Amino acid sequence: MDHLSLPGVIGAGIGVFIGVLDFGMIASLLERAARKRQAPGVADGSARPFGETVMRVLFVVNALVFAGLGYWFGASLGG
Repeated sequence: MDHLSLPGVIGAGIGVFIGVLDFGMIASLLERAARKRQAPGVADGSARPFGETVMRVLFVVNALVFAGLGYWFGASLGG
């Protein structure tokens, strides 16, 4: 690995920011859909329909993908 380019690192930072926003929207949609499918009276709604581990893995994968895309996009634009 030669070095990290500054435009690529800036792009990765912007990509992580966009990835966090994307995760927030996707996670809320998934939880809302799962709560609609739950049988009435099964849960009080305070527990997450998806496990914490699944949501954490989804967050990390989403952040890494967007960081990689942001780095690639920034490095290709920055030269």
